[in-house]
Amino acid sequence: MTDQASAKDTEPLGPTASRLWRFMKPHRWGLLLSVIAFVLVASTEPLIPKLLGYALGEGFNAKSTNVAGFSIPGGAPAASAPAVAPAASTTAAASIASSAGVVAPSASAASSPSRPSLAEVNRNYSFPIWMVPIVLIGLFAVRGLFTFCGQYMLNWTISRTVMDIRTALLQVLLRADARVYTSLQPATAVTKVVNDPQHVVTLIAGALITILRDGLPALALMGFLFFINWKLTLLSLITVPGLAFVVRKVNRRVRRMGSWAYDAQLRLVSVIEDVTRAWRVVRSFDAADYERRRFAERAREVQRSTLKTAASNAMAQPLSQLMASVGISIIVSLALYQSRVNGTGVGEFASFVAALLFMSSRLRHLSDVMQPITNALVVARGCMGLLDTPPEPDTGTRELRDVRGDIALQQVTLRYPGANRDALAAMDLHIPAGRTTALVGSSGAGKSSVVNLLLGFERPDSGRILLDDVPIDELTKANLRRQFAVVSQDIVLFDLSIADNIAYAQERDDAKLEQVLRAAALWDFVQSLPEGLDTTVGANGSKLSGGQRQRLAIARALYKDAPVWIFDEATSALDTESERAVQQALEQWQGRKTLIVIAHRLSTIRRADCIQVLADGQVVESGDHDALMARDGVYAGMVKVQH
Repeated sequence: MTDQASAKDTEPLGPTASRLWRFMKPHRWGLLLSVIAFVLVASTEPLIPKLLGYALGEGFNAKSTNVAGFSIPGGAPAASAPAVAPAASTTAAASIASSAGVVAPSASAASSPSRPSLAEVNRNYSFPIWMVPIVLIGLFAVRGLFTFCGQYMLNWTISRTVMDIRTALLQVLLRADARVYTSLQPATAVTKVVNDPQHVVTLIAGALITILRDGLPALALMGFLFFINWKLTLLSLITVPGLAFVVRKVNRRVRRMGSWAYDAQLRLVSVIEDVTRAWRVVRSFDAADYERRRFAERAREVQRSTLKTAASNAMAQPLSQLMASVGISIIVSLALYQSRVNGTGVGEFASFVAALLFMSSRLRHLSDVMQPITNALVVARGCMGLLDTPPEPDTGTRELRDVRGDIALQQVTLRYPGANRDALAAMDLHIPAGRTTALVGSSGAGKSSVVNLLLGFERPDSGRILLDDVPIDELTKANLRRQFAVVSQDIVLFDLSIADNIAYAQERDDAKLEQVLRAAALWDFVQSLPEGLDTTVGANGSKLSGGQRQRLAIARALYKDAPVWIFDEATSALDTESERAVQQALEQWQGRKTLIVIAHRLSTIRRADCIQVLADGQVVESGDHDALMARDGVYAGMVKVQH
């Protein structure tokens, strides 16, 4: 693990828990109803050992019709149990028992008033023994009903919380600064937005159910035990500090191992994303063995971290059970001694032991709660970190109407973070409205940087960018981007229908769809499909050829009908006939739209009104094709190289 990861492991998880609560708080009424249902279940918990104690007492004392405080009509009074004095050899045990409230009976003690026993408190209640099974069945039926209601409401609350977390994370990504995407891998984003919230709330839901289902009954049983013998019950708590120490130590290790496992999982997912996204490259380079080794290395790291996390989790339960068994053994021995010395009835003794064992079982389940909560908070810390992603600056307040599309860059300088030179160096560039302007130059000349600046993805370090004589930093980002329609060389399509891809984020108009598809030389192909416009193109257009994908992207840009169209190598994948058809269609809008064409094939921009030649982030030549060829400069040299 790196030093950065180690530092992250020591960060407190309290702030993460507070963030989760903020998402759960709007649905707190569902959580409250769940708590109420589990409280009702917990209130019935002491009745189970009480009924069992009564049934056992009646069964072991057949002569008596008044056992453990229940009198059966028509029965005779129960005989008093004789007190048994402890022998001399039991003096030590008597001393221990005395510290727990166990006092051997004496003549004076027998005649003096004492706290009423459980049997005496309930002596006035009439309860026939044959009803015990019926009452138990009814009791468990009621408990089952309220348990179902409690779990349902809790899961309702959790599901709504998951939806809110996912929505908030997606909203952050949609508003994130463009530079965030240079370091955020798609697979990592999917994991943090889709998988992690579900994993977090599943763990927390299980922990909350355990706390409500076992914690509340444990409290009820604790009260019942205090009522029977408060000193003996206090003695049963001697193992609590030890249990707390074990949980704290294990928790710290679980947090450290959980952070390591989470980071390893993300690295493994990134390998799978690389292989599926770049499968052509993997196969063309015959890199299957290399990717298999890379995956195996990451998978082994996940396996090691997961195994160590599981070992840390498994460590808590046996240690907790061992400490609890010691405490239970002591308490049961003292309770048994008390029953022999004070003559406690079988039913009351059975009630105490049963309640103690029930409570111990509940507490054992509670001892396993902290591990899933810690794991959940570790995962939540990872995905909640997206909420701290800086949003894209949007300080503009103006909105332009009826844009002509006149663009000017005035002394614009741009340097990317970590770069050792400027991408644009005091560039002056004018793109007149209603004209076709081509940007040409070698790789790194600054063509893509100009597009990024126009769309507001990057901000210049100095200089101004004007749209219709208005600085674009005064415009809202939404208004600025509505003025542009872009076809980039990296075609991006969505797993939607052809119609939905073209009319992306706009109202569907079939007549307009036909118009732009004809302009993109794609209408005949769409008509040949069984589902026509409603045909799904697959993930990123996987069901289409490269040329079809590019023409579909062109149709989408035409459908937007923005004042400025940007075509970045938009026809590079088209055959000559399709390219000529697209260019002829674009000429129909000449004079009405501002076209910015970025091309490496210079034959495609010969008819442009103006060709801007870029080199080292500056405009070195400007003019139409004939003028630049006559100058015999940089542009003419590029044309000669391609011929």
